[in-house]
Amino acid sequence: MKSLLIKLYHLQKKLISEDQRKKFFKNKKSKVHSSFKLGINNYIDISEDAEIIIGEGVTINESNNIAIKKSGQLIIGKDTYITRATIACFEKVEIGENCILGEGMKIFDHNHQYTREPFSVSKTEFTTSPVKLGNNVWTGANCIILKGVTIGDNVIIGAGCVIHKDIPANSVIISKQEQVIKPI
Repeated sequence: MKSLLIKLYHLQKKLISEDQRKKFFKNKKSKVHSSFKLGINNYIDISEDAEIIIGEGVTINESNNIAIKKSGQLIIGKDTYITRATIACFEKVEIGENCILGEGMKIFDHNHQYTREPFSVSKTEFTTSPVKLGNNVWTGANCIILKGVTIGDNVIIGAGCVIHKDIPANSVIISKQEQVIKPI
């Protein structure tokens, strides 16, 4: 009985994953390579007007949050691997070939709009600017890439970095945090 329940559980997970995978293929403007792999436990929210281009050999592993709103574009180059990431796209997010986007990585191509007098933050209005990652980009755990950023080819971004400005090709980026240890 226990082995039957385990088989049913895995079958259910596979069916849910297949249903999520179909969301990437449904849009008329989208081009998703047949080798695209999507893991389990992903949250996928794709607008009917979104455009998705996914190259050969791309894997979006498990536990990702991907939202492509309005007429946003998500482009992922061949042989790129993404796991446990958040990609929120209102305008355009482009990820190059042969990238490894690490656990907890977040990409946002937008910010909420706000006013100063009187101070107010809009829940539904956004400012946007495209994000572009070159080829061979590797992000360590818990990196955040903000709107309007272009990252060149062959870049390593260390764990915990917040990227808010362009990064030139052939660079290693680290977040230099000084740890101060004091006795109690």
